[in-house]
Amino acid sequence: MEDQTRLPAIQKGVFHPPEPTDLRSPCPVLNALANHGYLPRDGRSIRAEEMNAAMVVVGVNYPIRALLSAGTYLENGGNQATGLFAILRNPLAYAFRRFGLRYPDQVDAEGCPCVDLDQLGRHNVIEHDVSWTRRDAAQGDNATVQKNLVEKMMASASDGKAVDTNDFAKLRRQRLQEQRKDNPEVRYGMLQHLSACGEIAFVQALFGGGKQKKVPIEYIEALYLEERLPLEEGWTKKRRWLPGIGELSIQTFRLVWSVGKIV
Repeated sequence: MEDQTRLPAIQKGVFHPPEPTDLRSPCPVLNALANHGYLPRDGRSIRAEEMNAAMVVVGVNYPIRALLSAGTYLENGGNQATGLFAILRNPLAYAFRRFGLRYPDQVDAEGCPCVDLDQLGRHNVIEHDVSWTRRDAAQGDNATVQKNLVEKMMASASDGKAVDTNDFAKLRRQRLQEQRKDNPEVRYGMLQHLSACGEIAFVQALFGGGKQKKVPIEYIEALYLEERLPLEEGWTKKRRWLPGIGELSIQTFRLVWSVGKIV
């Protein structure tokens, strides 16, 4: 007998919020891509080629896609090879070994390496303390978006319309002060700081505009709170010039410089 409760297939590109059993990550962009069906909607067994194809949808160019995949699909385990032989055998894997998220021998039903979205929440691999919109791992939940933190991000827009580089930098200083007070175990050094600034630089590159890479607050609400691509708000993928590694690096260090000292 056919299961009458089964939902019909949802067309790729159509937004649908996750079901209670679906897996999601601390990254709003990847979650939005899953909610639109560009990644498996259940957030499970995602292959590298699926991840790369999904990132094309939001305008991520090939070098950045390759860089992100290089670490994500490496195994995360305590028995990784080290030393000169490991470097010579696979220099790229050695360089990105600390960012590996796959469990040892993790593959899908067809034997292809894969990851689940929630694995991006593994603490101090890619995810880190003092998130823009999540709590720290020591506070019990580093995966669920916090509405009040998204609202603070939207409210940080000095012109009341869009958040620019200086606004993001000011907010970063505030978040760091808050978490040092609220979480005595907070871990936030230069590596975590570069990651945090790189994350927002990534969002600015894809969804921002102008010299200050202003991100409209409507985009922020859609992306961070609803985890939805802000198509209804007027966003379209950049087509003529896709942001590259150089542009992303420059914007990351612009944010680092704007934030100033973190100690």
